[in-house]
Amino acid sequence: MNADVPPLPAPLAGFAGAREQVLDEHMYRLPPQAGRRVTFRLQLFTAPGLRPVAVATQMPGAGEGASSTNAAEACATAVWQQYFADDSEPPIWVVHMIIEDVRDLTVVTFTVDSSEHTLHTPRWRQISPAAVDALVGRHVDLERGSGFVPPEIEPDPESTYVAQPVVLLPRPAPFREDGCMGSGVPWWRRLGRQLVPRRGGRDCCWYHGGDWHVVSRLAIRLAARAKAASVGFEDTPSYVLNHPDAQGLTDWEREALFSLIVDTIRPYAPWPSREGYNNGQHRAQALLDAGARRVLIQRVAD
Repeated sequence: MNADVPPLPAPLAGFAGAREQVLDEHMYRLPPQAGRRVTFRLQLFTAPGLRPVAVATQMPGAGEGASSTNAAEACATAVWQQYFADDSEPPIWVVHMIIEDVRDLTVVTFTVDSSEHTLHTPRWRQISPAAVDALVGRHVDLERGSGFVPPEIEPDPESTYVAQPVVLLPRPAPFREDGCMGSGVPWWRRLGRQLVPRRGGRDCCWYHGGDWHVVSRLAIRLAARAKAASVGFEDTPSYVLNHPDAQGLTDWEREALFSLIVDTIRPYAPWPSREGYNNGQHRAQALLDAGARRVLIQRVAD
């Protein structure tokens, strides 16, 4: 490998090699049995003796359905079952999210059930475009693709960012991290964590992997600055992620900030009225566990 190519992350270093591109589907859609409406550009790279690599590129907010980050298990499982059903492992799964001028490139690893060809417990790690090229052994086009056809969609109701007291979040029902996330957080534990918060990170899972107090305060402050500067909801992610105060974060903090501002937490209603989440219940559980005071959520404006 060329010496000036940045090294691959340790988990991927043993999988690098020259592969051939065998599929470039600009409007790949999950099959109906996946139960999720998701569209993205799917590129597949294979070579004899090497594990396949799948690169999924999506533009959330452009009518592509569910986020390929939030639906990571469904997306990777569908591609594994459709194209590599005889393989005992799924392809290496690379996700590229394009939100205006913000690019988020991650490799997602899973806990694998080979007997059922299913995946769970996704873990994300940011990588560079050069690392993807090194993994595949050739240049990988990370644009959305000229074959992208934006669907005609009804305009969404106007949304806004709201700083929500964490203690009033609905009861989560985590399904990805059984080992460290109990189902729900009773009122006495909610209040106890507010009095004795947990700071820093733990090594049990991504959701508990950093300090939500730091990231949540930053997200709330920068979203408020964007609003004061008359930046609209759709343009706020670019404003926040490119703001000088958002530079110099750790990889985990940057990814967590991205999740709060782009892959937003969307509870149905404040706890304990209507329970449940449209999105974000694992992060809500981690925020409750940490005793964070407030968190940025997405709410449809009245």
